[in-house]
Order: sequence, then C-alpha cells, then structure tokens
Amino acid sequence: MTEKHSLKLPTDFSDPKEWRAYVRATVQPEDVEFTLAYGRTTLFLRFYEVRGERFPEEFRAELTRIDGLGDPERTEFLVALNDRILAVMTQLLVTPPTSSAGNEARTPRELIDNLLDNLARKNPGFALWSHYSKFIQHQPDAPYWEDYVANECKNGAEGEIEFTLLMGDLGKLLALFRDRNLLLPPLCFERISFLHHLHGPERNLQARAVVQGLLEVIASCASA
Repeated sequence: MTEKHSLKLPTDFSDPKEWRAYVRATVQPEDVEFTLAYGRTTLFLRFYEVRGERFPEEFRAELTRIDGLGDPERTEFLVALNDRILAVMTQLLVTPPTSSAGNEARTPRELIDNLLDNLARKNPGFALWSHYSKFIQHQPDAPYWEDYVANECKNGAEGEIEFTLLMGDLGKLLALFRDRNLLLPPLCFERISFLHHLHGPERNLQARAVVQGLLEVIASCASA
C-alpha cells in the first residue's frame, strides 16, 4: 500500500484517538486496519531510532514480505509481527547489565525491587502510587487512594485515572511477589516495563491484563 508512506504518523498527533480518526477518514475502508497496525510499527521503528540501535534485519525483511501480501493476510501477519517486535523491545528495556563479578544470579526479591525502582522513575502513574504508598497513605488525614487519584488526575487525558488506579493495584501485587520472593510469570517484566510507552485504550487494556495475570498467579499460590 504505497499511500501509507504519505500519511501522517501517530507521532504527529498528541492523542492516539486523533490518529485513529485521521486514518479512518483518510484511507480506504479496506486499508484501515492495516494502516493502524503499520502506525504501531512506525512507533517501534522510532523507538530503535531514538535509542540509536539498529532495527533487527529479520524484522525489516518480514516487513518487506508483508507489504507484498494482500488482505486479510498482511494485516494478520503485521499484527503478529508487531507483537514479536514489542517482546524484543521490552527485553531491551529490562535486561540488566552483565555483572562484572561473574553474572551472579539475582533473587526474585532483588529483581522486583529493581523493577519497582524503574517504574517509580519512568512510569508517571506508578510514580504517583509510589509517592502515595510511602508518604500519603499513612498520614492521619490521608484520602483514600481512589480519591487521591481523582484529585491528582482531574485534568488528565481520558483513561488516565483508570491507568493510575491500575498502577496502584500493580504496586500492591508486586509487593506481594517481592515479600514472598516469588518469580514473576514469563515476559511479565517486559510487559510491565513497557506499559508507560503505550497510549490510549491499548495501554489500559495491557495494564488490566497484567494485573489480572498476577492476581491469578497469587490465587494459585494461595490455594496450593
């Protein structure tokens, strides 16, 4: 689809909803889903560019192959490829540096402590929970977490309150895993670390899925 190269990019819009509305109003209906998926791909390409890293050749070759397909195959393959790219990207974000002392194994508690520190620095929603749980929650006149978020996020974008509340749920669950020295499920570090790079409904959808997954693991441990 050659017209995708002349379209505005998701980064040209401050709100993901505006980008999706622009696509639906600009491209042919049969090309909408592919264009939206390709917009997500451009965000991933930008991620590598900003980090000064080379986009993996296997992904670039796959993009070229997909571009020559027809629908519905090309959209299905591109959505699947985006998921693979995301998995690799998030691994880059959370892989700890090689230890000079011989790559000593790190305990689940240490890994989660590191994750909590990173989230408090990089994820605004989680940073609000971290501040509340450390400095606000135990004050005599402290507001409930839900009221605190509603006040702090009253001028935020749509979905910000829900995302921030989910970060509070995530913080409580991660603390349980840390205190019990439990391993997080596979790829959970990657998914959690990349949440704040997502936008709009996709961000909240992924956050809900992460929280639900951790809840199920905790429940299974409790019943074991």
